[in-house]
Amino acid sequence: MSFDNLYSRRGFIGQTLKSVAGLVLASELPFKNKQAYIERSFFTMGTIVTISAYGESREHVNHAIDKAIQEIQRVDRLMSLYKTDSQLARVNSAAGKSTVKVDEELIHVVQAAKKYHEITSGSFDITVEPLMNLWGFRHEPPSLRKRPSDAEIQSRLDAVGFSHISIDEKNQAIGLDQADSKIDLGGIAVGFSVDLAVRALQSEGIEAAFINHSGDAYALGKPENDSGWRVGIPNPAKPEEIVASLTLSNKAISTSGNTEKFIQVGSHRYGHIFDPYLGTPSDAALSTTVIAPSALAADALSTGIFCMDVPRAKKIIGELGGTQAFIISSEGKLTFLQGRGT
Repeated sequence: MSFDNLYSRRGFIGQTLKSVAGLVLASELPFKNKQAYIERSFFTMGTIVTISAYGESREHVNHAIDKAIQEIQRVDRLMSLYKTDSQLARVNSAAGKSTVKVDEELIHVVQAAKKYHEITSGSFDITVEPLMNLWGFRHEPPSLRKRPSDAEIQSRLDAVGFSHISIDEKNQAIGLDQADSKIDLGGIAVGFSVDLAVRALQSEGIEAAFINHSGDAYALGKPENDSGWRVGIPNPAKPEEIVASLTLSNKAISTSGNTEKFIQVGSHRYGHIFDPYLGTPSDAALSTTVIAPSALAADALSTGIFCMDVPRAKKIIGELGGTQAFIISSEGKLTFLQGRGT
């Protein structure tokens, strides 16, 4: 990763700007390259996913993108909170009653979630779904008449926590020990699906591609005649302002923020990222962006550090190899954090 500019759009002049959730992708115009260039967007997991790739021919690139799309859609069928026939939905339905036999990939993602739960000292938690319901984020459309009482919050907190999840590796099963406990993999399964899509592209011989899944992205290789994929991080308070522009190659990037998903109650705006200790939406930052070796790691970490102050986030990121982070505080201050060996 390299910095092109900070607080400037200069590095983006003459580029095509593609706005994505929490990110702006700038790439050279495809007609300047000898390789075939394809960009395709599709809807899945409740959002738009865009894959941009270079290859030998349009047929070659389209075939590879088809494979990548299939992987993302397969993860959605397996780990969707909303599809009643997904394995995750079956685990949630059996909460407090029994464990459910699941695919190895679901076991892998829940174990990875446990790892990042421990790394972030509990700030990343896949069991905050009871809080999402209490605060009205599962209503359609999301709505909240008044702030939940402390007693209501505490009652839901009793069902929150990784201790309620059991993972039976031998029998390949997952269970929840309380009926009110529920798992939501939205903060990690998206990154996992991006990693699988990258592998699908590579298996088809694609060496340069950018996959963006609603702010969770991976920069594979680099466009022809360029040093990498250029990505801008907008100021969530002023989307027209780029606070940092980066050049990425073989790196993942993920942005978490509360400016797009929120509930308004009177004059107060509540975002959708929760502090699992307090049971309330976190307002520690406007956005957090993490660059990491994998999209799964970037996804989980950007969510986990959103709920903590800068000194604590600095300690966590500082202990991780190949990882960087940008935190934009609620006051609009930008802080850059550097991991080991980066």
